Amino acid sequence: MDKIIPGDYRDYLDVRDPSILAGAEQQKIRLRGFTVGAFLSLFLAIGDPYGSMVIRGTYMATDFNTLGAIFLFLFLIGVLNLLFKLGGRSNKNALGLCLLAVLGWGYAYWPFDAFDIHSPGLIFSTFLLVCALVNVTVVRSGRQLALNRAELILVYVMMLIVSALCTMGLGQQILPMITAIFYYASPENKWAEKLFPHFPNKNILVNDGAQNVTFYEGLSGADIPYEVWVEPLLWWTVFLLALYAVMVSVAVILRRQWIERERLAYPIAQVGLAMIRNEESAGLVNGFFKHSTMWIGCALPMIYGSLKGLHHYYPSVPVPGLTWGLSLVGIQSLQMSIRFDVLGFSYFIHSQIAAGLWFFHILSKFEKEILNFSGLRPHQVLIYGVNDQTFLGYQGAGALIAMVLAGLWFGREHLKNVLRKALGRGPQIDDSDEIISYRAAVIGSSGGCLVMVGWLWVMGTPLSISLLLVTLAVLIFVGITRIVTEAGLVIVRAPMIAPDLIVHGLGSALVGPTGVFNLSMTYMWAADVRVFVMGTCTTALKMINEMDRRSRRLVFWGLILALLIGALGSCWMIFHLVYRYGAINTSTWFFSGGPQAAYTFAMRNLEPTEVHWPGLGFFIGGGGMMLLLMWLRQRLVWWPVHPIGFPIGANYMMNSLWFSVFLAWLIKVLILRYGGAATYRRIQPFFLGLITGQVLCSGIWLVIDYFTGTVSNYIF
Repeated sequence: MDKIIPGDYRDYLDVRDPSILAGAEQQKIRLRGFTVGAFLSLFLAIGDPYGSMVIRGTYMATDFNTLGAIFLFLFLIGVLNLLFKLGGRSNKNALGLCLLAVLGWGYAYWPFDAFDIHSPGLIFSTFLLVCALVNVTVVRSGRQLALNRAELILVYVMMLIVSALCTMGLGQQILPMITAIFYYASPENKWAEKLFPHFPNKNILVNDGAQNVTFYEGLSGADIPYEVWVEPLLWWTVFLLALYAVMVSVAVILRRQWIERERLAYPIAQVGLAMIRNEESAGLVNGFFKHSTMWIGCALPMIYGSLKGLHHYYPSVPVPGLTWGLSLVGIQSLQMSIRFDVLGFSYFIHSQIAAGLWFFHILSKFEKEILNFSGLRPHQVLIYGVNDQTFLGYQGAGALIAMVLAGLWFGREHLKNVLRKALGRGPQIDDSDEIISYRAAVIGSSGGCLVMVGWLWVMGTPLSISLLLVTLAVLIFVGITRIVTEAGLVIVRAPMIAPDLIVHGLGSALVGPTGVFNLSMTYMWAADVRVFVMGTCTTALKMINEMDRRSRRLVFWGLILALLIGALGSCWMIFHLVYRYGAINTSTWFFSGGPQAAYTFAMRNLEPTEVHWPGLGFFIGGGGMMLLLMWLRQRLVWWPVHPIGFPIGANYMMNSLWFSVFLAWLIKVLILRYGGAATYRRIQPFFLGLITGQVLCSGIWLVIDYFTGTVSNYIF
């Protein structure tokens, strides 16, 4: 007998979480939403690489906090939409705003003889000018450009997707990875002697015949060798399209299970949802900016960040420290750092989840000390994940995989329904509330995986290794996405990445030299996974859940548009900047440390090695312990900590996060105990303000540094 949710209870769930657009007939997506979303997405795609490579300020799209997307969205609802509303009230207002825009643009660029089409300032100011001109015509026809809530969701979703592509997620990974081996090859590292013979079977690397010197040191009068880029980028386009098809499709398949059945918190979506819920077409100012409690929270990171920014200009300005150290056990110590965004997001997660995050981090310190004292320390070197105690990397990877597999088992009823609907055997199953049908999602996920496996096989990777790599990578992506979605961690890495797990765990003899080299190339998409499309798409689907069903599928096309804009726009800007300034003069890690780490991994593992049984023992043990912890939480009502912190507790990135999570947990526990749920809700704007303040401060100082020409003013 099929298990279904009773209709009365389903109606209760729908009422308990009403859509912010319910009953609003005017909240429809129009062309203006796509237009504004496309431009802001383009500006984020080109602006963040410019900020990180030229200004070298705060990274705005490196992690799941998506600072750049929130900053531009704040500008949209706080300035641009306000001006659209003001101009829409009368023709006189529209003409006045247009005149101001024309005069301001003309004053900035007079006498119009020095235009740089790659200048973010020129691009953004021209967009504002065009908006002002178009607004005059629109208002005269009785309409206005102000976006409604549905269109604001569309714009936010598009910028979330772009955040996963413009720097860390793609743009600053792929270009250096396919060029660096020729530039950094030297007689000392012997890359030419040992790695060149094991290149892939197809031309997926860029070689201009002169060690790519112009790419890394600038043109110096030479011409850009466009022709050498065509074939490699075409090959990588095939692979990346398949990868993103898998990520989006898997996010769609899991949406209903995570949002409607498990009711996950989605803390990272709370800022955008709060802004959108407070948008009223009748008022000029978004209600989000009217909360005094929000501004109190906003003031804290604004004051601290401004002191830090001023200190860069004037070293005499004092900056208080927000990081302290505490000796724990043996050589292990605890780093206590206050991060405003982590503190803000962590307030919205369940208390048991927060407790699990900081508890398992502290526990991992004792485990590291015991292993070190016992002499259990493998000679394998990990660049990413738990790199100070490799056994805990294996343990965390096993726990992460076990968590994902257990989650899929718990959601087997939903997954069975998805498959039945995709095969046409479940006509009663409704998928009209998804951005694409379940059939399209199943085809996209399975077909994309087959393309990825086939692509790796064509490049010379053994078929079994290709299949295993793609499977592990997708499971890790799902696991990290689950942690971001449920635990609200904005900075998170896998405890051990898929290529390391295969080469170190199963041995390089099984992979082969060409396979090892190909797996080193996967570092660009499977290693430094601090932000990726599946994670931001899952958050975006939570935003879309607030829309009416008829509008949701329109958002799919906005998502596809954002993927194209994010990939093409960021690569276009990065391509221009590196040939103009020289890659080695822009970002040290992305254009030097990162690619060299990947090829060093290949060099270390060319010699055949056998299965690393101790590491696999920790992998299996970590998986078994994770299943036990999940069982205890299900069976014991009093169990105090959520096991979601176990897979990532030993990761070094938790060093700077755990204390902020602990503070948020402590504050929330005290508020709920002594103030109750009502007080908890009243204080929510304060923690949203902490996030908003960090975003505003980071973005404003980037703008200031852009106009002053100051570099390396890193705020947060």
